[in-house]
Amino acid sequence: LGLAPARVLDLGAGTGQTAVVLRDLFPDAALTLVDPSAGMLERARDKVPDGETVVADAESFLRAVDEEWDLVAAIGFLELVPDLFEVVRLAASRLAPGGHLVVSHEPLLDDGSVQSSPVSVVSGSQLVRRHPRAELERRAASYGLVRVAATEAVAFERAGDGSGATYEVVVWRL
Repeated sequence: LGLAPARVLDLGAGTGQTAVVLRDLFPDAALTLVDPSAGMLERARDKVPDGETVVADAESFLRAVDEEWDLVAAIGFLELVPDLFEVVRLAASRLAPGGHLVVSHEPLLDDGSVQSSPVSVVSGSQLVRRHPRAELERRAASYGLVRVAATEAVAFERAGDGSGATYEVVVWRL
């Protein structure tokens, strides 16, 4: 896409997997990593020591700041938040003009798999929430976002039934 962001925000940074890719792609960008787990961010700091780290969940962080970023990444966690649409809306509101938002999500499918259910319970009480691709796209457009790229892939094999977890990765421009 020819991006050259000066400021990059990695929401749900976890252990820093995405941050490493972002640093490799945009070595001159100021990088902010946000995650609710201090322990995960410690691991991320080892991988990306020059990144600023903030212990907070994505929604609370986005509500508390008034800064703008050229690129916001929300990879690998949106199906676990109570309101995916609100996180996407808030992330869009923190984009600089012409900025980009890249997200991954586990879309609701109509294929008879576990992904055919809008909500699943994993790890005891953790909820996985899925939404139709068309609804996410409609909401994103209402936030001023224009899709510029998308792809779909199996992210991992599920324990238990061995089915693949299909993820969609979408890039939008403000």
